[in-house]
Amino acid sequence: MISENMIVIGVKGIIVHNGKVLIIKRAQDAHVGGHTWECPGGKLEFGESLEEALIREAKEEVGLDIQVEELLYATTFNTSSTRQVVLLTFRCSCKENTITLSNEHSEFYWANKDELYESLPVHILTDFQKYNIFELLN
Repeated sequence: MISENMIVIGVKGIIVHNGKVLIIKRAQDAHVGGHTWECPGGKLEFGESLEEALIREAKEEVGLDIQVEELLYATTFNTSSTRQVVLLTFRCSCKENTITLSNEHSEFYWANKDELYESLPVHILTDFQKYNIFELLN
């Protein structure tokens, strides 16, 4: 059986509210990255704009109506020998901060800079440092 190479486009939102960033923990039984912290987001569906995908994902994952403000950075990585992800990360805001988690996630937290350092995986922190994301919280 021959595996075809696949590229997946993903969007993530760094949702800032009152100087803190929303992070969510993947459920223990998640297909990838179970029990790790991340920012809300997901895959681009055919026909969606990047902003539409992020607004939809935020509503599905955390129940928030967000405003997508600006593209902060883009990165790419492989999740297997045949699957590559292109990830576009945007700064977002929201008027309310009441969270309703989907069953894909088990916890949420509005985190300050120090709490982000304590919670996020190294590969996300590396991107945050490389692209000066922590400056958004000053």
